[in-house]
Amino acid sequence: MNQYRFSPIQDKEELVDAVRYVATETTRLAEKVIGESFPIKSLTIFSHDQSEYESLIEILFEVGRPYNENNGPRVELFEPIRIGNNSIKYLRIRKPDAERPQVGCNDFETDYELFKSGYLSQNQETLFLIKRPEYEMIEFRDLSFDVLAYVVSS
Repeated sequence: MNQYRFSPIQDKEELVDAVRYVATETTRLAEKVIGESFPIKSLTIFSHDQSEYESLIEILFEVGRPYNENNGPRVELFEPIRIGNNSIKYLRIRKPDAERPQVGCNDFETDYELFKSGYLSQNQETLFLIKRPEYEMIEFRDLSFDVLAYVVSS
């Protein structure tokens, strides 16, 4: 029995289903944590083993052209995936990581500094500041959700 929702993803339809799930659940997560939702243009699906990762990369390059890479390849989709008011334009497949059992994550489109000053200190149990050398990000995390979401500084 598989311990991961959607995994292993085996074809384009299952990948799109996972994308729709992540976008829907991260929107619910944001609404639960701060009572608001934000636009989503970029989304990541987490692979859970090397075989799934390799299969997902093949599917990824069938649906988009290479855009950049960060913990796995990212593409600009030939046709955006529409979910409610969101239009997912960029899709990434994350390399397998035992610390990432979730289905995936996305970046919310909003003003980082306004978000940080308006929400971070009031939501310390569900919003976490992560500092990197080049940028910062705020992670939405709630153990009742199997997705993560971020607001990134730049």
